[in-house]
Amino acid sequence: MQLKERVLNAIISAEPGRTDNDGVIVETGEFKKYFSDIKSDYVNSFLPAATIEKGRCSISHTKYLFRIRKGAYRVHPDAIKRANKN
Repeated sequence: MQLKERVLNAIISAEPGRTDNDGVIVETGEFKKYFSDIKSDYVNSFLPAATIEKGRCSISHTKYLFRIRKGAYRVHPDAIKRANKN
């Protein structure tokens, strides 16, 4: 299973992150703690690498997070909908 799938499955299960009125927020610290089994630097770069570029609104295969502040990311609702379908 790819890390993206693990991340979305965990978020849907409300594992790392928290839910507010606008969706799910994941913070870097809780992400690293939850995925502590990953021993490479990939765990450090995953959230920034999955961030949707400024000025864009839609998700892609690899971009499905919005950076809302340093170390905090909001999951695009369409990413959760797609993960729920699979």
